[in-house]
Amino acid sequence: MRVIMAILACLVVAQCASREDKRFHVGEAPTAYVIMGIAEADENTSPSYTVLWRRLDANGAFMRYGARRIFEARSESGDGIQLPGIPGEFILSEIEPGTYALDSTFATVRDGRITYTANGLIRGPERPTFEARPGEAVYLGIWQTNIEETFATVRPWRLERSDLEAVLREADPVVGGVRMVQTQDRAIACNPFRLNEVSTRQVC
Repeated sequence: MRVIMAILACLVVAQCASREDKRFHVGEAPTAYVIMGIAEADENTSPSYTVLWRRLDANGAFMRYGARRIFEARSESGDGIQLPGIPGEFILSEIEPGTYALDSTFATVRDGRITYTANGLIRGPERPTFEARPGEAVYLGIWQTNIEETFATVRPWRLERSDLEAVLREADPVVGGVRMVQTQDRAIACNPFRLNEVSTRQVC
């Protein structure tokens, strides 16, 4: 009986540890962690927006487009966190460490069977960038998305500690401190191309 109780106790401890391990541990993880808010402009709340950040190589150029080299913040994806009294939603993601630059914004509007799209490619060269080091968690603040004329846009809206603390209380995603990041503009060349033959979406 004692052996069975000991095994059960070990299983309970292992389950608790497993649940805790799902959080990002600052200073221990080989990856990085990013938190970003997206708030739609009042005049354009119908579209779904995708804000694309891409990693830069050692020479400061965009790396080849690929899953481990991008961070996409998507509105209305179902994965975001919404908080009472705070506009928009927050996207939380574990990413590869490195320097990231804003590539583009993309918007889709569904009207029955028809889907309208709006590209927001930043042809630059100046564009926002941020760095996330190994084992580091960063907060980019809340950014406002919009459609201006026929272009999808995004711009910094506010960077406040109170918003970050509200996200951390609600989701509890990180063990350790989160660094607030003011993005820096940097000149990066853009060579536009379509993601694939059936999509109108463009990236650098």
